[in-house]
Amino acid sequence: MKDYRSNYQKKTSPALCLIDSLISWLLILFLFSACGGPKPHVADNPASQRFRDASRFFSIEKSSVAHASFLRANQDNLSDLAVLSKTKSKLYILINQKKKGFLKKQAGQWTQKNKEEINFFATADLNRDGGDDLVLILGGGEAPKTRILFNNKKGYFYSKEKEGEYPLIPGIEKVIPVDLDGDGDKDLFYFGSSVKTLAKKSYQTMIWVNKGDGRFEDLTSLLMPSLPSGIRDASLADYNGDGVVDIFLVYSKGQNRLLLNNGVGKFSDRTSSRMPRILDDSIHADWADFDQDGDNDLLVVNRSINKIYRGYPDETNYFLENMGGGNFKKRSHKMLPHFPASKVYLLDGNGNTRPDALILTSKGVYYLQGRGRWDFSDETHRRLPRYRQFDQMTFGDIDEDQFLDLFAWSGKTSRLWLNRFD
Repeated sequence: MKDYRSNYQKKTSPALCLIDSLISWLLILFLFSACGGPKPHVADNPASQRFRDASRFFSIEKSSVAHASFLRANQDNLSDLAVLSKTKSKLYILINQKKKGFLKKQAGQWTQKNKEEINFFATADLNRDGGDDLVLILGGGEAPKTRILFNNKKGYFYSKEKEGEYPLIPGIEKVIPVDLDGDGDKDLFYFGSSVKTLAKKSYQTMIWVNKGDGRFEDLTSLLMPSLPSGIRDASLADYNGDGVVDIFLVYSKGQNRLLLNNGVGKFSDRTSSRMPRILDDSIHADWADFDQDGDNDLLVVNRSINKIYRGYPDETNYFLENMGGGNFKKRSHKMLPHFPASKVYLLDGNGNTRPDALILTSKGVYYLQGRGRWDFSDETHRRLPRYRQFDQMTFGDIDEDQFLDLFAWSGKTSRLWLNRFD
């Protein structure tokens, strides 16, 4: 922090001195504001935090769900919810009406008339108009295609005539909207676990670059390296500290991989030089700065780890500590569950500015509360409702209290949990 002092030595009146002093303090306050940026919302009493089951209060149907995502469907600031039915034939929008609960409605005329199976969807504001749009993956694995539905900012989704349905590489299963080239627009990153390519180069992913208005250009061959098959999931964040998004690829069997961004969206495989060699059956990964050193670390969850790569006999899940510049080393931690896990979600659940971990395992959800620099406490039984057997979760601020609530689902049921501090 710079020390601001007045160098004006002439005699001045008391009023002018007061004005000079006021200006100096305003400069100091401005500097704090400009340099500090937005601060995280800190809870008054983090120890009182609990997730409370509010499924009945918000009239969320306890029905089977294939996929769900919070989104901004209309022009208010409330988190709405998009839900794909278990049959994968119907896509609904649940409009948040605060204390009145959610109003269930069809996503639009296209979804009402659609006869194809919707295998996956993602939500993002693709044309920067303030409302989240939908990116769908349709059809079977041999001939998948994607469709983009734009939002009229009233929760009605429609397909533009020229920007409608596009074919995908066989085997593509998922899509993540993310700004890959640093221009402020959401691009689309597609991938799958069994992508089949006929070309000499094995492009296991697809990158569609946003032209700025929701129109996209396939630049896969220009931006992506050749990769081995078996991509199960991906975690995208800035791992080497250059201000642009990099890609961590989660593989079903074998070595997970790190792709670094050159600053304009072109990726190179730096796995051999930046990642420890670990052969495992990974399922999912998420990122956070666990040691508060300014770079993003990873938590990787697995079905199993090859014995020679375990830090202790029953290790199943582990951290990857970022040593700086996107150079990772494996960090074992016995607080992590010692049995197979399928998903991990990192968030500041209790408002103490430290990342917590919600880990979905074969024995239910585990809640590890972060205390800073790789220190965690198991808060599962104290802070979570009794029913905790889920396949996936999605997060949003339902009640505008600046803390994340969650919607969780499995093949049998779905639940809405509110993050409360009382």
